[in-house]
Amino acid sequence: MVELSKPAPPTAQGPVKKQLRGRVQGCVTGLAWAPQAAQLAIASAAGEFILVDFTAGVDWPLQEANAAGSKGFDALGFSSCGRWLAAAGEGGVLSLWRLDGDVPQQLIAPAVGGWIDQLAWQPDGRLLAVARGDEIWIWHSEDQVWLPPLSSPGGAVMALSWSPAGDQLAAGTGQGVWIWRLPLTPAPTHRAMEPLHLETGSAVLQLVWGSDPPWLVAGLLDRRLVLWRGLQQPMLGVGDLPGKIHALALSRLASGQQGLLVAAAEAAVVWSGQGGDLEAWNAVLLPFHLDRISALACGPAQAPIVTASRDGTAALWSEAGSLLQVLELNGQALSSVAWRADRKALAAGGEEGGWVMWPLDPDEGARA
Repeated sequence: MVELSKPAPPTAQGPVKKQLRGRVQGCVTGLAWAPQAAQLAIASAAGEFILVDFTAGVDWPLQEANAAGSKGFDALGFSSCGRWLAAAGEGGVLSLWRLDGDVPQQLIAPAVGGWIDQLAWQPDGRLLAVARGDEIWIWHSEDQVWLPPLSSPGGAVMALSWSPAGDQLAAGTGQGVWIWRLPLTPAPTHRAMEPLHLETGSAVLQLVWGSDPPWLVAGLLDRRLVLWRGLQQPMLGVGDLPGKIHALALSRLASGQQGLLVAAAEAAVVWSGQGGDLEAWNAVLLPFHLDRISALACGPAQAPIVTASRDGTAALWSEAGSLLQVLELNGQALSSVAWRADRKALAAGGEEGGWVMWPLDPDEGARA
């Protein structure tokens, strides 16, 4: 049963008291926090790529917008150890940076060509997977080589997700989910086995493999949600969601309950509960936004859920579906949102290049 939370008017009251803003050229297409540092990476459709270090008070310009030979970015991410930062996009070039020195150091990786629109680091591992059409290329960060590419039998790859253990890589395609089993430290000449195929009956637009619980969830073009445990028969199939699925998240909520968040058109749905019987979980619809929800994330007790929309607002919600606070970025349509690893700060990026950092602690020292 889906409960409808009561809409509430925008309010300035809530956990967020101040904000720090900046701007890049072009729509913000990538936004990520370092796993162990107060560092925010931002990439844009115009090819700008920066690393903002709030502790040191430094902006590192990793790539300038519209630089010679560069093109827009579509994806970025930090490795789980925090030593590596990668971004890729239209030009088929991996912009790879090592961060364990005093200044970021660029590492030149051979271009794979084509358009890279998906990127995923192996959890607690050395491998970086990127998708180019119906191929998946895997960069071995220690050996600094590309492994032989994986070919997707289902056509173009639209989503990538590693298993929590880092030994399986799932790809969402127009013909379901394909899963390759890989050794944690493959040799450069390693050839992967034939992938496992999970039927979905519709194109897979979103894919997330959670660690707590260790389930694989796919959001489909036909507005269905499918969840597997143990990669056998689907344990849950939810249909007739409010619209096209644009974002998914699996996380343990601040209350200790397990949570599954789904953004479909202008609304988000949060399932929460304990144990493996999802039909017994509580489901709440979050209706506030006036345009498509572009991103969502789970946060701390002060703001357990955040949804960001093209209507220019980011909404902070309680687990029960009460609207806690509404934040804005100069009226810009929002394209991305991310919590810092310690969940003491929230960042968002906009379609006009603006970005903002909202610290939950108003006394927290940060660069102006």
